[in-house]
Amino acid sequence: MLPTSDSSLPQCEYISIQNSSYISKTTNPASPQNKKQHFGSLVKTARKVSRIPKQFKMPIPIVDSHIHLFAASHLPTLAWYTPGGPLSAQHSVDEYRHATSSVSSTSNTEDKKYLKGFIFLETDRISSVEDSKTFGASNQGWKYALEEVSFLSRIVKGDPISGEGHNVLDKDLCLGIVPWAPVPGGPAALDSYMSEVKIKMGQGYAYQKVRGVRYLVQDKPSGIMLENNFIEGLRWLGKEGLTFDLGVDARQGGLGQLREAVEMMERLYSATKRSGDIPVTIVISQFLNGEYALSSLLLIYLQITSANRIFG
Repeated sequence: MLPTSDSSLPQCEYISIQNSSYISKTTNPASPQNKKQHFGSLVKTARKVSRIPKQFKMPIPIVDSHIHLFAASHLPTLAWYTPGGPLSAQHSVDEYRHATSSVSSTSNTEDKKYLKGFIFLETDRISSVEDSKTFGASNQGWKYALEEVSFLSRIVKGDPISGEGHNVLDKDLCLGIVPWAPVPGGPAALDSYMSEVKIKMGQGYAYQKVRGVRYLVQDKPSGIMLENNFIEGLRWLGKEGLTFDLGVDARQGGLGQLREAVEMMERLYSATKRSGDIPVTIVISQFLNGEYALSSLLLIYLQITSANRIFG
């Protein structure tokens, strides 16, 4: 869970912080005298904030930035599902509420923090880049992925189906949605698929919660991220204002998969800069442990410096 800023901060605390920021921007940081004055102002600010009466102190909102939800009836549609496995049971909003019950879910609390909501990420439904309606019924295409979108639509609209594990009071808990999308299919496949997502979500506030997409590459063949359609698909996402969640796994795929991701980003952002298009934001959604941790961080650092070199 990650703390986030909130516009409902007490006005007196907000003003104190703003005054401190104003001092830091209007003084010469190179001057020892100004450094001393600035430090003194920060101390005064801290003292002012600490003296704010308890009734004016607002709890810190917490956003759970990466969760997966599925009803028991959806289990057979999940690519990783194994009967009797540790996750072979319903994990929906009811279960999520129970797991987070120690934290208040309303800002009207005397606790220091409260759960503002969560960001849903797709759960790896059985799917294929090609839609079965176009390429025949030999695969499931987008069917199960779009059923997941409908499931999230019912959650955010407060329109539950019996047995799905959510109710009308849960509709404000979902702050953002990151569904699956056929990124390797390129702009044409993405445009067609996201049109289907809009139909499932509706054109109103529900679709506005769709902030990006995810397509797992951790179990895909080497080189997929360097294919032209994949890179052009990412460029399409940038133009549409959607982010891309990148899931790689060096524990299974080795560091070569991370190197491929770095090369993909170099090609992507170079092409984006040449065209003047809006660059897509890539969220690296898998953090690795163990022997690969340091190497992974180094590769991420190389990617960041490469992006800075391209856009700097």
